[in-house]
Amino acid sequence: MSNKIGTRWLLIKWFKLSLELEQDVVELPLGLTSTDVISDFLSAIYKHIMATLHRRVDKETMQKATVDFALTVPAIWSDAARKKTQDSAVREGMGKSLLPQIYSESECAAIYALKDLDDVKSLCINDRILICDAGCGTVDIIIYKILQINPLSIIECTAGIGDYCGSTFIDREAEKFFIRRMGLHYAVFSSVQRQQVIKNFEAAKVAFRNEPEQEDFYVNLPTIGNIEEAGVQSGNFHMTRAEMRGLFNAVTDRVLDLINVQVRNVTSVNLVVLVGGFGDSEYLYQRVSMWASRAQIRVLQPREAATAIVRGAALKGLETIGLSKTHIDQLKSDEETFRHGFHRDFRHLTKWKDTLV
Repeated sequence: MSNKIGTRWLLIKWFKLSLELEQDVVELPLGLTSTDVISDFLSAIYKHIMATLHRRVDKETMQKATVDFALTVPAIWSDAARKKTQDSAVREGMGKSLLPQIYSESECAAIYALKDLDDVKSLCINDRILICDAGCGTVDIIIYKILQINPLSIIECTAGIGDYCGSTFIDREAEKFFIRRMGLHYAVFSSVQRQQVIKNFEAAKVAFRNEPEQEDFYVNLPTIGNIEEAGVQSGNFHMTRAEMRGLFNAVTDRVLDLINVQVRNVTSVNLVVLVGGFGDSEYLYQRVSMWASRAQIRVLQPREAATAIVRGAALKGLETIGLSKTHIDQLKSDEETFRHGFHRDFRHLTKWKDTLV
């Protein structure tokens, strides 16, 4: 850990977003800056990666090998934010052989999703593919046009846009809901207890499918017995399917708004691809599919949607360092090319104190 942070463990969230916004999104303890926390985080990641490699690869191979790194950032991030990310990685040891590569998350998602597309032959030249990269914090939307089928070549045809409406914002809506229903009973919870509540809510969030067969959801609350007026029995907070749907809709509505904005910028869209952790959500898939059906647009939720970005980054990284065809045949055809040039449209985010940590 950095000297400023010391040896005491602290749980801090949302600090990455401050790289783009030039402001601290959450209040950081001990006079820390977001750069301090990011450097500390990347240092721990670097040490874990190297320890794992040395544990799984023989010593002779590791002595001869070079380890190159690629980091992904939201497509809407500025060049300055990307440079800060890269500089932090270099400071923590990730640039010993080659400067860490900074890739757009949407581009990496597109690389993996199109590679994973089973019926790629159904695509045509000039077809447009909308990539919805829905993560925990941000959602990025960008549209690509197919220039060539074999080898596959795509190009960005709209300016990328994005907003803070990832799955973590469902947690925020949930906390607002707990406060409304429980009032002072929730207000007396410590930050550790609130964090545990949201952790318990995560199970209900992941399980939500909006299916009539499951009308009731329960979230366990710490140190709480019965609060009849708040729907709490034996420490379990009761939520209906409609209430869960309301929490999701507060966020998925914003995702659909972003998709609509992008679609209006082109003559047509043939395919929508959902990737990212939130992109793996069954309910988000349902809502986007319902919207897309009216325009006869296909919706794809690829295998491993939650890890599409990191998989695509690995594929692009192998291409960037120029490995021979025999090295990367199993991952990606070396004839595939991807061209890009991202633009950014980012809004100001009101500073928010994270009560969950």
